[in-house]
Amino acid sequence: MTFSRLLVQLTALVFVAYGLAFAIAPAFMAEFSTAAVPQSASALIDMRATYGGMSVAVGLILFLLASHANTIRVGLQAVLLLMLGMAVGRMLGMALDGAANTLMFVYLALELVAVALAGVLLSREGAG
Repeated sequence: MTFSRLLVQLTALVFVAYGLAFAIAPAFMAEFSTAAVPQSASALIDMRATYGGMSVAVGLILFLLASHANTIRVGLQAVLLLMLGMAVGRMLGMALDGAANTLMFVYLALELVAVALAGVLLSREGAG
């Protein structure tokens, strides 16, 4: 197994696990990650759909991309774009919304590491 495939699969696993956790227990996951729980049924439903269902779907797409040698590069590009988008959004939130908890900084660091790894792996693979 190549490191490129491993990175795409690891990212997929995180999306699926996080998505399942939010689909099953959105209030618990919201409390865990933000120290607050949405107060309406619609907010919890939206968390199940967006953080839950969409995250699981993203993970499954990444697993599909990692399953074929000819789509690993697209998988790496997806990892880079997904993690970069999340990191930029998180930094924007930190700048505009004020103090973030420690977990937000941990997530940001992990996102930036994934961006860097995907970028290095893509540059090593060339334009192929």
